[in-house]
Amino acid sequence: MKLAQPIPSTRKAPATAGLNSGLNTDKLDSMLGQLEDEHANLLGLAIAHKDAITHASVEELSTITNKTSETLMRIAEIEDARRAMVTNDTGTIASLDQLMEQFDAHDRDRIGQRQTRLRELIGRVKEEQEAVRVASEDLANHMRGLIKQVGATLSHTGTYSRGGAVDPSRSQVVSSLDMVQ
Repeated sequence: MKLAQPIPSTRKAPATAGLNSGLNTDKLDSMLGQLEDEHANLLGLAIAHKDAITHASVEELSTITNKTSETLMRIAEIEDARRAMVTNDTGTIASLDQLMEQFDAHDRDRIGQRQTRLRELIGRVKEEQEAVRVASEDLANHMRGLIKQVGATLSHTGTYSRGGAVDPSRSQVVSSLDMVQ
């Protein structure tokens, strides 16, 4: 006699299913606080980056780039630890909104405020990084224009076009050497 095989459920389990119900909200809040601190640092670095571009300080740009890289590495480490903490048995990562449904009112309020501040800070970092991107593009375009202008000025014969390419049809160069004394 064969036993009936259980029919697998087609209903998707919620992301919080199988999650350790004893989630340490203090540890989660601490991780979010660390992320908030690192993003505040990243915001300061983005502002300094834009300022260094404005002043064309290569040394400052190098230092800021290294510090930004270090900050991003710390953010990645904190985020990996946070994800490991909120991953359920099925390997699905629960969102913070899903997790907060399980918290008591005090923890939900405390972590919700942290979440709001972190989201606002991340938005400000994105805006500042966009400003850095625009400033970098503007500087690159300015430098291209300078190079073209210098090239055109140095081409006293008019052989080179404003784009820096050889433009033989523009003018004919005739040179002579007077051999008579």
